[in-house]
Amino acid sequence: MNITFAVNTLCTAWVEFGTSDDLDQRADGARHGLLPLNNRVHTFSLRGLTPGTRYRYRIVARPIAFKNAYSITPGDAVRSPIYTFTTPDNGAGTTARFSVINDTHEKVDTLGAMTSLLAKHPADLHFWNGDIFDDIRSDDQLVAQILRPANAAYATEVPMCFVAGNHDVRGAHARHLERFAPTADGLRSYALRQGPVAIVVLDTGEDKPDDHKVYGGLNAFANYRRSQAAWLAEVTASASWRDAKFRIAIMHIPLWGDSCSEDSRAQWHPLLEAGRTDLVINGHVHKHLYTPGGAGTAHRYAQLVGGGPRLDAATLIHGVADTNSLTVRVLNAKGEELASHNFAAT
Repeated sequence: MNITFAVNTLCTAWVEFGTSDDLDQRADGARHGLLPLNNRVHTFSLRGLTPGTRYRYRIVARPIAFKNAYSITPGDAVRSPIYTFTTPDNGAGTTARFSVINDTHEKVDTLGAMTSLLAKHPADLHFWNGDIFDDIRSDDQLVAQILRPANAAYATEVPMCFVAGNHDVRGAHARHLERFAPTADGLRSYALRQGPVAIVVLDTGEDKPDDHKVYGGLNAFANYRRSQAAWLAEVTASASWRDAKFRIAIMHIPLWGDSCSEDSRAQWHPLLEAGRTDLVINGHVHKHLYTPGGAGTAHRYAQLVGGGPRLDAATLIHGVADTNSLTVRVLNAKGEELASHNFAAT
């Protein structure tokens, strides 16, 4: 689990955590013998956690007056309230709940509505399925969109899983995104298991070929997608994936339809088919769409696309599963149901 928070002055920081009120463990973020020192953001990885376990934690920041290398004066530590989170259960449980938002594109009203809906619909995991940004230009912009969106504490206690969109890799500052939206081991393709649901996240990259003139020769997404295919083959062959009652892939750009990623489809579709994937969840096209899968169609899995970024087009996708069935509801920004899709366990 990664804990990330913004600060407004030069400080060192750490996270105190544990399974009891004692908070008897500490993540200090030391690298190469140096404790962290930053004036904008701190990230700490809590490792060795037990699956399906509730942890308590708080963040601590200590301001530092750094006059020069031989004149360093620490201030008084500031502590947050104590929060909780529960780790994914690696398939041990019998239920799963998840929510997906996408394509907020720096729209303040949309971001406020979506984070409010996340709080109203309990989930074990949240997914932000790409295009948080139009393009990334500064640390302050990263703080405003990810760490302080509409002043809502949307991911203080429910883990948020970031999924990169094509606009999230644009801009001179895009290479700093992982400092503010870290993922497991720094990878943007990863797999999770919660109860009867197996989820794989894939990074579709940009929506135009690498040699397109607008990218200035700075992109290498074709090779990146191929490397993810080799990894996906391992995931879909794993016991964790095959033993799941439901198998879901989440990626920003759809594999089918208008504005799809043909290269992603060529690389990943055969593996998702062979892995008996039930549902692929996307964004990107800025409107809610649903294409069922099954016999006689181009793909056995259903494809569900979330809307946005306008407030009247934005959606929250909320899934609830037990060992027999999965129900995925699509809600608009007012919390009204637009659609509901049911899947039987296989």
